[in-house]
Amino acid sequence: MKVNKALMFFPVLLLVVVMGCASGGNKEAAPGTETGQDEKGFERNPPTAAEISFQSGEQFLAAGNYDEAISHFRTATSLKPNYLEAWSELGNTLTKVKDFSGGIAAYQKALEIAPDNNTLISSIAYNYLYVENWDKAEEYYSKLVAKDSLSYEGNVHLGFIYQKKNDVDRAIIAYKKALAAQPNDATTIGTLAGLYDKNGNEEMKIEYLKKAIEVAPDNYKFKTQLGSAYMKKKDYASALPVFEDLVKNYPDEAAYHQNLGLILSQIPERKGEAPAELEKALELKGDDPYVCGVLALVYNDLGQHQKAIAAVKRGLDTKQGQEPMLYYQWGAALSKLEQFDEAISMFERVVQAKDPQWSDAARKQVDRQVALKKRAEAKKQQE
Repeated sequence: MKVNKALMFFPVLLLVVVMGCASGGNKEAAPGTETGQDEKGFERNPPTAAEISFQSGEQFLAAGNYDEAISHFRTATSLKPNYLEAWSELGNTLTKVKDFSGGIAAYQKALEIAPDNNTLISSIAYNYLYVENWDKAEEYYSKLVAKDSLSYEGNVHLGFIYQKKNDVDRAIIAYKKALAAQPNDATTIGTLAGLYDKNGNEEMKIEYLKKAIEVAPDNYKFKTQLGSAYMKKKDYASALPVFEDLVKNYPDEAAYHQNLGLILSQIPERKGEAPAELEKALELKGDDPYVCGVLALVYNDLGQHQKAIAAVKRGLDTKQGQEPMLYYQWGAALSKLEQFDEAISMFERVVQAKDPQWSDAARKQVDRQVALKKRAEAKKQQE
């Protein structure tokens, strides 16, 4: 036999009513019964039909039966149009099932009853945020900020909205107000760093990344961004400890070994350590023409020209680009080995590539190799 679920809640309620009536037959009434109260002073009035529907809706909601919950909350609001809790729970449940427009309508009804309720204002704003109606979301979050200029919820969401509107300056102001309320919010601190990066303010970006790491010292993303920001500024001394720490904690991450190798290659007294890090990056990620080119450059700087040529060949074997850089380093190695004709051939390849970074330098190298060759020949004749 099919049982109506809604009726399952009525026996308990009826029992309460029956028990209340049964006490009327006693010869000695309990204290307070003459005023409609029980012996503890609580009102004996039975729940109204609207309250019964609301309580049923709450039970269905707790059980995860949202359709039935919505139906009972709607019944409660139709029976009692100024039922604040029912309108609010109806909005909550509709939001749970992603009926955001329905949720907004229910919350607005509740807000008419309790116009100063911040939770309702925030709930309406959230629903508008979810459907990407930035203007309406801004309107309601602004109400929270109008009541409390340092409202964390209002300001942090306004910051997000301004980001979506590409209004970076207003986003920064809003997020800073949010931080005034919650200074240890690492996510907001990191977001501010990103906004300053977008504005091109490297100093402020670095300042906020350092703050974010203070609050969340185990967050590798913040450390990666900070190290990269130092590298962009060519502040290799500051970038070095950041990537040393990242390599220590994430030894299987090729990008960290690559960046550490690049940094070491720029610090004269530690350049000799760079090849090991670059080789480790290649081991982890496979041969990469750019890393091979940097490795060849470092080997040339260290006077290890045969290793430089080997690194170049590895890069060329990938057939993935960076030929101008690779041939230039090959030419540089051959020049140091006094194989000037072969070096000229390599530099001429770079010139023909018309690469904006390497071709002009290669053209000068062609002339230089001719001069070096003549000087070597003259020296040989003198000997």
